[in-house]
Amino acid sequence: MNESKFLEVAKKAAIEAGKIIQKYSGQAYKKNIKYGDLSNFATDADLEAEKKIVEILTKNFPDHSIVAEEKGWSAQKSEFIWMVDPLDGTITFAQNIPYYTVSIGLLKNGKPIVGVINHISFKHLYWAKSGEGAFLNNKKICVSKKTKLEESVGTLDFGHRQKRSPRLDLYINKLITKIGYPYGFGSAAVGMALTADSTLDFYINQAYPWDFAAGTVIVREAGGKVTDFQGNEPDWTKERLEIVASNGLIHDAILEALK
Repeated sequence: MNESKFLEVAKKAAIEAGKIIQKYSGQAYKKNIKYGDLSNFATDADLEAEKKIVEILTKNFPDHSIVAEEKGWSAQKSEFIWMVDPLDGTITFAQNIPYYTVSIGLLKNGKPIVGVINHISFKHLYWAKSGEGAFLNNKKICVSKKTKLEESVGTLDFGHRQKRSPRLDLYINKLITKIGYPYGFGSAAVGMALTADSTLDFYINQAYPWDFAAGTVIVREAGGKVTDFQGNEPDWTKERLEIVASNGLIHDAILEALK
């Protein structure tokens, strides 16, 4: 199999999905409420963008599995699994806040090997393939050089209302007084992309595998580190993951604070 094709197809899918999302930007949309939580919904943009991504991936790689946020797992079993979030940051998109993305990652035998993040409003296309570095609009990027946790700037995502309280005990309260300054963008892919290009020093969150797969490759290829809260390789078969992404230099300090 020609693995060099994986990245190019993922880029194409992310760009085409971005065009669909931009078409809906600022327009009226239908909310499709998920899990009974009024703050957790999909829009027409989510659904149409995901349909386009799945169509492109299936056409090019009919034997691959696909896990997409709105459609769930495909029946196909393969050593290659695509992790797709067609619109990461649905609420920020709905509020016309410009921090939302298309996120497409590829796992091979349970390890992320390709990642593409289309930060639509900024026209920023992040991408990486294992062993080949990380790029933003074809310019190579690298993580920050900050070494002190108390000077670090990063993202602690609070998540949807129903899942917010447990996060306070899990990681937010443990870090909120130890880090330099916390931000929240409402998109895992944005947080990881900004960590990869050195805008942020870290990103910490608990969410679904498709939120993190693409960003994991990009952060690692930019010289950073991505683990679970115990410092181990994330288990991509889990329904939800706890992720620490950082420049690597402050990673151990974050893990120590999370104990």
